[in-house]
Amino acid sequence: MTFPRVSTASTNTSTLVSAARFVITADRMSEISFSELSGITSEVEVSEYMSSNRLGVSLAKQFGRTKPATVVLKRGVDQDMALWTWHQEVLAGQPTARRSCSLLLLDMSGVIKQTYDLLNAWPSKLEIAGMKAGGSEAAIATVTLTCEQIDIKQ
Repeated sequence: MTFPRVSTASTNTSTLVSAARFVITADRMSEISFSELSGITSEVEVSEYMSSNRLGVSLAKQFGRTKPATVVLKRGVDQDMALWTWHQEVLAGQPTARRSCSLLLLDMSGVIKQTYDLLNAWPSKLEIAGMKAGGSEAAIATVTLTCEQIDIKQ
């Protein structure tokens, strides 16, 4: 059996997605903007099993447990408390803290370049980076959103 050659590198740069800003939108929540998307992770564990027959023992790999998908975003700390309030709802164990939302990748003109739908997302981790008093550096908030599923809108 032969398989067609497929290039893993995109040679058409006009199809590459880039973004100047990242926005989370959801019901019951104001829009939250971010300056950096650190990553989107979707993972399935590898499960190994051994079987034996008259020919001997064989080791096989198969799909294992699905891990929850995550999205890691960063933004400068400002007076907007929407992200902190959402995380507080999670800490309090409120079922309504799980929200289906959209992650929008916007270009410099504010045009949506890509949309990711996050099913039942919630901020599982919120971190404010260290800073020095009297410095000119902005404090950076990093949030990890955990969700049941991520879908790309086409």
